Amino acid sequence: MRRLFAATAALLVCCLPLGCGTPPKGAGAGRYAAVEIDGFSRVAVDLAVQQVCERHAYTKVSQKNDSFTYEKAGSTGQNILWGNLERGVWERIVIKVTRLTEADHFLVTLDAYRIHDHGDSLLEESKKMGPAMQSKYQAMVEEIKKLLEPIPPPPEPSSK
Repeated sequence: MRRLFAATAALLVCCLPLGCGTPPKGAGAGRYAAVEIDGFSRVAVDLAVQQVCERHAYTKVSQKNDSFTYEKAGSTGQNILWGNLERGVWERIVIKVTRLTEADHFLVTLDAYRIHDHGDSLLEESKKMGPAMQSKYQAMVEEIKKLLEPIPPPPEPSSK
């Protein structure tokens, strides 16, 4: 038991500094993970969100207006770290796409939760992910923006 505790403590000490990242800037300041996307339609942004989530093995659970909810089973390391080896821990992310201006300018935000007792209508409990995991999710929203970059924005209508 002591060896397991020592191994877990060593893992935490080694890995926690890796989780620190640059917090979102601009309109996303103060958010867990956020990025601004400019010059693309709402449909293109929504498709990019879906593709990135699928690349990371998330399954869409629900979609309501501007909010998408995705889930996936937690890894063995997450189950050991968060202490739920019997039922397993799940990751849930909620991504919101908010129009900032009348033009095609959007803010994509992501909130992440760990879910204990997933699927149990009485015992399911969600806890917001801490700052040690923030860089993982910030990289994910930045990947959404990068996925759109190779696509040229639509041409401006010419005035004659």
